[in-house]
Amino acid sequence: MLEKIDWKQDYKIGIEEIDFQHQYFTLLINKLIDDLVESKDEYYNCRLLEELSQYASFHFISEENRMIRCNYPFIEDHKDLHRNLISQLNDQINYFKMAKSTIEDIISFLTEWFLHHTVEKDCEFGEYFKETNKNVK
Repeated sequence: MLEKIDWKQDYKIGIEEIDFQHQYFTLLINKLIDDLVESKDEYYNCRLLEELSQYASFHFISEENRMIRCNYPFIEDHKDLHRNLISQLNDQINYFKMAKSTIEDIISFLTEWFLHHTVEKDCEFGEYFKETNKNVK
């Protein structure tokens, strides 16, 4: 059984806009889990996955713009991570559409991706941001 992501304070990186986006992303993942339990049809799940992919792209652009504004020294590495994650997500969605993977596979991928990327990589940026931009939200 897939477990929903319970939002925790540990997931916050200290930038309100980014934290809100991360929280919304967990809501989208949890919606996929709910829909799986309710046995929504494949077309519906594909639409939700496309929405999730579009939101991830929007979020990454937003995060990268914030990194540019505060001169984050590791922005290029972080952008590479984002590009790789979007590519992997789109591959997962395509596999699902071709019936080569299940919605459970995608949810597991998304959950692992979210927890690893947010807790490890985005928190590094959050720490940098707090140290260098104490008066900026």
